[in-house]
Amino acid sequence: MSSVIISDILTRVEGHGSVELIRDGGRVVDARLNLYESPRLFEALLVGRRFDEIADVACRICSICSTVHKVAALQAVEQAVGVTISRQTGLLRELAVQGGQIESHALHIFCLALPDYLGVNGIQELATREPEKLQVGLRIKKLGNLIQETVGGRAIHPFNLLVGGLGRVPDVAQLQYVRNQLAGGRDIVDDCVAYILNLKDILPPLAMLPVCAVSGGPPLFGDRLTTSTLAIISAGSAAAWLNEHVEPHTHAKVSHFDETTPIMVGPLARLTLAMPTTYAHHFTGNSIRSSLKARIIELQLAVERAQILIEQLLETGLKKEVPAIAIPVQGEGTSLIEAPRGVLLHSYRFDGWGICSAANIITPTAINQGAIAASLKALIAAMDGADYDQIKRSAKILIRCYDPCISCAVH
Repeated sequence: MSSVIISDILTRVEGHGSVELIRDGGRVVDARLNLYESPRLFEALLVGRRFDEIADVACRICSICSTVHKVAALQAVEQAVGVTISRQTGLLRELAVQGGQIESHALHIFCLALPDYLGVNGIQELATREPEKLQVGLRIKKLGNLIQETVGGRAIHPFNLLVGGLGRVPDVAQLQYVRNQLAGGRDIVDDCVAYILNLKDILPPLAMLPVCAVSGGPPLFGDRLTTSTLAIISAGSAAAWLNEHVEPHTHAKVSHFDETTPIMVGPLARLTLAMPTTYAHHFTGNSIRSSLKARIIELQLAVERAQILIEQLLETGLKKEVPAIAIPVQGEGTSLIEAPRGVLLHSYRFDGWGICSAANIITPTAINQGAIAASLKALIAAMDGADYDQIKRSAKILIRCYDPCISCAVH
């Protein structure tokens, strides 16, 4: 019998997409991800904007990822116009990014992924059958929101992060309150690590793909890409290396890299390149099915890093600062940063009046499309002969392992 494509809507992901299963008779022979959310054309919207408007527009690409988008955009703009930020501003921005990491990982672990492991259909059924686990997840997510609100002014589309600094520096009392809330949540997060690491795998073993992550700076920050294939790519060369192209099956560009094998980004990629020795034994022979373990460990690391950053700020003493003055100049800048889902690139060029003449944004989910496609093919091969509904369920779980942010991908 000729092949038939059957499309099924993805649930418990951010944005609109589907998994397409290709059947030949009664046998599933292939699968692919279809990101059909409409293109949003943010890069075109940014052309013609003043340099000090760029970050405010760019962070609207996503609500969950808005803080990291804003920081990435600010770094690229500041590099282009020659602005240097203070150490205090750098620490506060890093704190805000860790807050976004906490919020996003908690949301994915407890609201999007955990239902798969507990055999429930979604968050509503989870709230009925395992309400305490959902409440724990929401409490941790609230910590991430609190950090972003304290530094950025609000949890979504932070207005307090500006070119050259902050509109208002948080005071000592605010940071002490955040420190106390983090201390209260630390034991909860530690308990969650033990719980998640002991969950039973629900996908078959799959081969591990090559990985890539940002390096050269504090956690989640840097000026280069490092890969498990030992390649090191500077920020200025990263866009060319990621090598995005338009393909007909998706509304997001697809990265083709300089190699034939897709490369994976995200929590598992970051840990693969810098695995804490305490947890290494949980990742023996790991593949994308270990993504939930990676996220809970990163959640713990984000809470620890946020505590360290607050202590450094309080120890140094918070100073009232005004943003560094930025004078419009011709230039360009490229920023690399780790978003919750992986490598994020913002690159801008400005004319002598400080008007944006070119914009390029590359998001983690767009980068991961090749890895998702390879993982789906491996899954189909591993489950050859299995029941169609079982394969469909497993394909959706596998895609959720990458925690795709489709709105970011079709920016």
